[in-house]
Amino acid sequence: MKDEKAVLSPATGKRLVSLRLKGYLAYGLLAAFAIILAIFIFHQKRVLLEQFDNLQSLYNFEIGLHDADARVLGAIETQQINLAAVNLQVGLEHVRQHLQHLYNTCHTIIFPSLKNTDELRKLSDALEKARARPDKISMRRLSMALEDAKTVIDQRLLRSRIQREKLVRNFHERSDDVALISLSLGLLSMALFGTIIGVFFSRLAHDLILLRQRGQEIIQGRRGKPVPIKRNDEVGDLANAINQMADDLDQHEKTLELERRKNFHREKMAAMGTLTAGIAHEVGNPIAAISALVKEVIDEKTSGQCSGVSDGDLCKLHMVLDNANRLGNITREISGLVQPQSEEFELFDLNALIRNTCNLMRYDRRWKDIHLDFELDKNLPAVNGVSDQLTQVLMNLLVNALDALEVVGQAQPQIIIRTCFETEYVCMSIKDNGQGMEAATLEKAKQEFFTTKGRGKGTGLGLSLCNSIIDFHQGRLDIFSTLGEGTEVCVHLPVNEELNNGVVK
Repeated sequence: MKDEKAVLSPATGKRLVSLRLKGYLAYGLLAAFAIILAIFIFHQKRVLLEQFDNLQSLYNFEIGLHDADARVLGAIETQQINLAAVNLQVGLEHVRQHLQHLYNTCHTIIFPSLKNTDELRKLSDALEKARARPDKISMRRLSMALEDAKTVIDQRLLRSRIQREKLVRNFHERSDDVALISLSLGLLSMALFGTIIGVFFSRLAHDLILLRQRGQEIIQGRRGKPVPIKRNDEVGDLANAINQMADDLDQHEKTLELERRKNFHREKMAAMGTLTAGIAHEVGNPIAAISALVKEVIDEKTSGQCSGVSDGDLCKLHMVLDNANRLGNITREISGLVQPQSEEFELFDLNALIRNTCNLMRYDRRWKDIHLDFELDKNLPAVNGVSDQLTQVLMNLLVNALDALEVVGQAQPQIIIRTCFETEYVCMSIKDNGQGMEAATLEKAKQEFFTTKGRGKGTGLGLSLCNSIIDFHQGRLDIFSTLGEGTEVCVHLPVNEELNNGVVK
């Protein structure tokens, strides 16, 4: 189990071809090459030794032929001397001794040199007849047989010399070939393994430099492109781990940025609540006083106690009272919109949240020429969630719709907000007739830090934040858009699940 885990990547779980294993493989290939080279050299050495043995045997055979040739030549000369002897009795004695000596020489030296030849048979017959009857006729026949034998031996000497020269030439050529091939293989192996080692360490150094640069980029906060993984060893696993670390850090930073924006929204709403509460208090008192005084004058005029107020003035007083009441309602409405909301999951009316949010945002100057339509389902069930977070979602979606309408400059800009109940989900959609999005832009719309707005006008976190909040509520956010026609964002929130702090029970 330990060995198996040792070759698995901690980052990917895939089997690795470790640097150590690559070293063992290279060593094994080098050893195999050395063994093959040694086998080749020893084989050539054995062939050379065989050729040398053949050459030595041929040399010994040639020495024997020279000896036999000399003996035959001596025998011929002796035969001629014996045949020319004056004293026949002495000549015959010399012939007997010579034949005995020739017989011994033929069996030990001459006959082996004439093996498998007709001359051997003729010489043997002539020698036997001369020994049996040593007269001049038999001696002449023996001399002729010896001359024929010498001719054969001379021919064999010539062939042996030619064969020996050929063997010597082949021996030198093969020895030169073996030396040249061994040198070439040695140089080739050095060049090949040198190239392999050079390429291996060059790639290793290049990949390590890339990893170092990638690490420096991560330290400096620049995520950049991931390191391409082209290795299946520890270095490739390290590159994968660094890429994973960069992705995790990037995701962590995006999560922190989303949380920061959520906190900023809460703090902004809390600050607005404090400000509007103070304004409502400071403005509400004079408005209440004005309303009370005007109402008192109207009551006195109505009861006939105030004769100095004409009917025209009474009409104006009613207008003052109506506007004072309107101011009071506005301050109370704003104060109610921005008051701190609970961070816990609770049941709330989505239609009321939509109207309150739109009432708050109507003070944006961009709403001046926007035609806002509500198509709200009156039988919509209550939604269980964090109302403040869903208010933030609706505000972001409305701001995006306003920006889209502002860019395109429609003659009749329109935003439609719909709510309806589908199976187990409450649906809210915000649709505008703005510029819309291309397919490529739509595909990236929910990615963090992706924006089509100009510098300083967008962070690219609006839709990402909305998607994060909707995911937190176990819902989903869908975007439909057609270039030149507009965009519709649909939010689906579950109603049949008991949620508490984002956890499904």
